[in-house]
Amino acid sequence: MAKKLDYEYCPAAPVLEWFADKWMLVVLLRLTEAGTMRFNELYRQIPSVSEKVLASTLHRLVDDGLVERTLYAEVPPRSEYRITPLGTDLMPRIMSLMEWGRVNLPVIMENRKKARRN
Repeated sequence: MAKKLDYEYCPAAPVLEWFADKWMLVVLLRLTEAGTMRFNELYRQIPSVSEKVLASTLHRLVDDGLVERTLYAEVPPRSEYRITPLGTDLMPRIMSLMEWGRVNLPVIMENRKKARRN
């Protein structure tokens, strides 16, 4: 039987899971930059991700309402993905966190060196 997820202990847990999943962030960044993309375009833009992981990541982002999938009844079938207004609202916060990391990375790396010496 599947375990029911209970986030009452920490309401931020679902969002923290997005940050912990590097592929979710990468996909959101790519879609923010490009607008609308097909699966294979995304796959080519993220060379180190497997097709299975990308499909799973997109499925989860669609389920969470951060990405929208449009399926076209063509032969062969075509799907396009785009970030939703909810996803767009999230992106400035992600970009702010990324900027903090960029600015503070030298200090963090120096702290790691010091910790290894001790």
